[in-house]
Amino acid sequence: MIESWLFVLAVIAVLMIPGPTNALLASSAHQQGIAKTSLFIPAELLGYFYAINLWALLIHLCSPVWPSFIHIVHFFSAIYVVWMAFNLWKVSDLEKHNQRHPSIRPRQLFFSTFKNPKALLFAAGVLPIETWNSATNFVLVFAVFSLVLLPTVVFWMSFGSAILAGQSTQIKADLLYKGSAMLLLLGMLPVVIRFF
Repeated sequence: MIESWLFVLAVIAVLMIPGPTNALLASSAHQQGIAKTSLFIPAELLGYFYAINLWALLIHLCSPVWPSFIHIVHFFSAIYVVWMAFNLWKVSDLEKHNQRHPSIRPRQLFFSTFKNPKALLFAAGVLPIETWNSATNFVLVFAVFSLVLLPTVVFWMSFGSAILAGQSTQIKADLLYKGSAMLLLLGMLPVVIRFF
């Protein structure tokens, strides 16, 4: 069984990071409405599912041949998290992303998620190592992942759409990005602790 369910906090933090997939969701909700964009959720879930499992397979195949591979991946994942947090602190590109993508399709969301570096974070350190030890653990972890994904998608569709529509006067995209950076650093503490 899974030793610790603290990984759920890290999953929430990583999924809340403003990035290309979340920007696509916000743009689509702004352009096509939340009801139509909610039909894109399975495309995002499948993108993460395939990407996480491909990264996990690569790590699993490389670890016996090159034992330090997992440590290198953990190191670069930690560097990526710190870089992403500081980058989010000063950059806000939700409006630019909305202008670049006037019509969004589920296939586009799938490939954006599939190529997202967050999948490496999930495979290398966020999801428990026990995930791939048994079918029960695998199903449990990905069920929890799916349950956590739904509210974050709904958040990005509703809140991102409100920001793009100019309905949110008190909270701007800059504040959202700064809050995401702080949440990311707090949520990744279990991963950093496991790394050291």
